[in-house]
Amino acid sequence: MRPGAAPTYDHLVRAVPSGARVLDLGCGDAYLVTRLGPRAVGLDLAPAPGPPGGAAVVQGRAQAMPFRDGAFDACVCHLAFMLFDDLDQVVRELRRVVVPGGRFLAVLGGGPTAADPGDDAFHRFLALAPLRGPALGDRRATSEAGWRALFGGAPCFSRLEVDLTGTFDQVWQFLGSSYQLDDDDAPAVRAELGARYGACARVPCRVVFWLAEATLVPEIAGRIDPLRR
Repeated sequence: MRPGAAPTYDHLVRAVPSGARVLDLGCGDAYLVTRLGPRAVGLDLAPAPGPPGGAAVVQGRAQAMPFRDGAFDACVCHLAFMLFDDLDQVVRELRRVVVPGGRFLAVLGGGPTAADPGDDAFHRFLALAPLRGPALGDRRATSEAGWRALFGGAPCFSRLEVDLTGTFDQVWQFLGSSYQLDDDDAPAVRAELGARYGACARVPCRVVFWLAEATLVPEIAGRIDPLRR
């Protein structure tokens, strides 16, 4: 999300104690790594070249993290956890590389606000766009019940509503980045939205995200995943 319109990053930064050894899982362009301080490390399967500010970024898989046991005090993840495959193995790796009792915090994608859609561009986008791209990830990653099954205990979910209102190009940059929007469909969807909003100085777009938090404790042998019975 564009600078100045991404308070979801702020929530993750505030949640991590100053000076903590923190891992940014799925760090992308390392923007969050630079904000988390000098003891932060980013991990990504395909990190962006030339991370800003000399940020420490490592290439690797969430299912096989190249770090020693207990290397971090906490782990954060911004809009990536719900895209991972083999989520049980990812959680095992989190329990390994984060100290017992450490925290895992993730911002999860939600969708448009549930209120009266009015003239909101996100609602119009979903009405127009044939979202038929790959269904990535594991459904447990996006629900409180799923997190209880994965992590045990009582995870905390907080609703975040973000106003991404901006120019048409700024709003399309967000909407058009959906991994389920087929490349062949994108020009037609953009054209239809542009016919409605192209001349507008400000295009309304409100988005719901979730801030999820779990405490990482050693796995209990024999625990049954209730969503896989």
